[in-house]
Amino acid sequence: MTLAILGVTGYTGRLVLAEARRAGLEVRLVGRRRDALEALAAPGERVHVADARDPEALRAAFDGAAVVASLAGPFLQVGLAPVEAAVAAGAHYLDTTGEQAFVRLVHDRIEAETAVLPAFGFDYVPGDLAARLAAEQVDGPLDEVVVAYSVKGVGTSRGTRRTIGSVMGQEQVAWEDGRLVGSRFGATTRTVRFPFGERTVVEWSGTEPITVPRHTDVRNVRSYIRAPALAAKTGGVGRLAAPLVRLASRLGPSGPSEESRRKSRFAVVAEARGPGGEGRAVLTGSDVYGLTALLVVRGAEALLAGEARGTGVLAPAEAFDARTLVSRVAPLLAIEG
Repeated sequence: MTLAILGVTGYTGRLVLAEARRAGLEVRLVGRRRDALEALAAPGERVHVADARDPEALRAAFDGAAVVASLAGPFLQVGLAPVEAAVAAGAHYLDTTGEQAFVRLVHDRIEAETAVLPAFGFDYVPGDLAARLAAEQVDGPLDEVVVAYSVKGVGTSRGTRRTIGSVMGQEQVAWEDGRLVGSRFGATTRTVRFPFGERTVVEWSGTEPITVPRHTDVRNVRSYIRAPALAAKTGGVGRLAAPLVRLASRLGPSGPSEESRRKSRFAVVAEARGPGGEGRAVLTGSDVYGLTALLVVRGAEALLAGEARGTGVLAPAEAFDARTLVSRVAPLLAIEG
């Protein structure tokens, strides 16, 4: 009943490893450098050297593992081979991608007899769960689900900064009139009521337009982040700026300190509307990196226990009950009200 962690020597990988050890899971450390893996491994823990671009080495590293967690990105560049290797090994799979385009690729390309859960971290489990909780308050099909994020005091890791540079150059979609359509950062703006008041939000590349229609009968889904309306005007230059952002990602600390993570705060609001009325759900929490690590481990535990409600590529609220999953990652994530 082993959890294989690819990218375990990175900032988020170390957090996942520590959380898995606290949970008493048997872990397998997978990465590119044997010396770094062996320095991190505890007595009795197995290490496997594998590059995310090497399918043969990945299959050997995942052989016999029950669950694979991939933290190796940018995912659109290097993420598909680990998914395919995990599926070939008969393992369940989770990852921490924040790339909407990669999640769409996985949904389009991967068939599996195990559960495959991309973007199973702060990006974008809270939004998908909040959408399900809001939708449950409305009878019948929905006209619209809106998900909006607000984050405060959240530092970023080098991996996150690389991902931001990659996402800026990627295609983006929204769910409109029952189908995926092309979109972009800032394509739409609106006002959303957060626990601290009404704020302007701009459309961004959350995965909710892909995941929410899998478990909710809804005609339109868009994902937003709190930002000034002026930020929407930068959407057209994202691809031009992406190479510079990727280059700058190499600078600065590997990730935020534990103290700064504890001080960070976020809120995720979902609003559902349809002929049957309106629903609203608010999730709040802190420490997005700690939450991501805890989600990966709690997800792995649920997969090991056979709790996934299906196989193949699944949305978070499609695989697990939303309220149960929130309760398992408390106090880093909580339902308000």
